[in-house]
Amino acid sequence: MLYKELITLLLTISLFSCTSETLDIDVSYIEMKIKVERMEQELFQPETENIIETHNYLLEKYGTLYQLFFESMLGEGSVYDPMASTYLEKFIENKDMQNFYNEIDTKFHDFNVYEHAFTEAFKHYKHYFPDSTIPEIVTFYSNFNANAFPLGNRLGIGLDMYLGAENEIVKNIPTASLPQFIKDKMDAKFLVADGIKYWLFNRFFDEDNYDFLAEIISSGKILYIMDAILPHESDAIKIGYNQEELIWCETNEVNIWEILINEELLYSKDQKKIAQFTANGPFTKGLPEESPSMVGVWIGWQMVRDYVEDTGTSIVDLLAETNHKKILKSYNPNE
Repeated sequence: MLYKELITLLLTISLFSCTSETLDIDVSYIEMKIKVERMEQELFQPETENIIETHNYLLEKYGTLYQLFFESMLGEGSVYDPMASTYLEKFIENKDMQNFYNEIDTKFHDFNVYEHAFTEAFKHYKHYFPDSTIPEIVTFYSNFNANAFPLGNRLGIGLDMYLGAENEIVKNIPTASLPQFIKDKMDAKFLVADGIKYWLFNRFFDEDNYDFLAEIISSGKILYIMDAILPHESDAIKIGYNQEELIWCETNEVNIWEILINEELLYSKDQKKIAQFTANGPFTKGLPEESPSMVGVWIGWQMVRDYVEDTGTSIVDLLAETNHKKILKSYNPNE
């Protein structure tokens, strides 16, 4: 089954990749082996039956990541509570949690294909940012809270968020708890791109954005770096769209641009208006319901691409460029 999914994914990539050839570089000279740890396996299939030892082992090995998992994702209180191991034992022995783990292990027991994909992606990352730290990948059960979670030199991947919309457990979770637009994107084909995206946003996103234009260009820079790091991946996968959503953006680019101009959004500092066009959701508020979410982010991506094509600037110089109006000048929605 995994082999068939991989073949389908590779065919999709070859059909829909539209990345510049200049980003398709040879990284075979870079020797790298991504380290992958499987926290969910150590949690549900511990080497010892002593729950106190298991709890202490996981806390010592994974530190803050395990603490956030225990305290925030599971909501079990302080990881240092004397009763913490008892709470953990009840969680592990819960039949629903056992079912969740079995579904995850069935789908992702063999993680080699994803490990290879992460390795290739971070080779490209190392090419552009040679002095950067390469993260350790930690897979875990997030209790349906997190796709990817960068923390220090670790990149956590919540495997439960990639079980698939048609998975029976996922289908039975009320949409009040897990909205349908999130379920629809719980596809393993997004796993590697999501991990890379969260890692890049954590490292390079400019938190000091002061208006709509700055926000979407900062996001656009991240997606352009993804063009470089995942040169054979489709645009849809990189931004987190299905193919129909990507086509909608491409078809309506001029209309979207006209709305941004007519409503004077480009230099707006209204955070609610900015969120309408940049936040994840069922669609972009203010646009037709058939639109995807984050349309502003997609526009910012096109702005950055046009700027790089115009100027030939390097990725490092692109990140250093803070004159957003300068980048905007290269944008042509009519192309």
